[in-house]
Amino acid sequence: MIFIQVALGMVLLLLGGWSFVVWGVFVRLIFVWHCTWFVNSATHKFGYRIYDTDDRSTNCWWVALLTYGEGWHNNHHAFQYSARHGLKWWEFDLTWMTIQLLQVLGLATNVKLAPEKQ
Repeated sequence: MIFIQVALGMVLLLLGGWSFVVWGVFVRLIFVWHCTWFVNSATHKFGYRIYDTDDRSTNCWWVALLTYGEGWHNNHHAFQYSARHGLKWWEFDLTWMTIQLLQVLGLATNVKLAPEKQ
């Protein structure tokens, strides 16, 4: 994994100098880390709950937008096996859309989903 970052850093250095490296490697990685941490922090504090789970998980729209659907955390805690976290029509879930594309291409099979009627 470090090889990919080093190779990307070298390409960015050649394309645009150190500012490209800083923004394309370091700032990008820090942003992604914070998005990941938001799923385990903000979605247990801010948002709404559809399902009564044994924790404080919530569905937080702004975390879902930053994390391609992972912010629908209460849905995840209610149906942990489900590949789809955005269960309502307004819950945008780009990760689920990607899995659907992989299914169409035959690259994803036996995908588990939450029951239709919850």
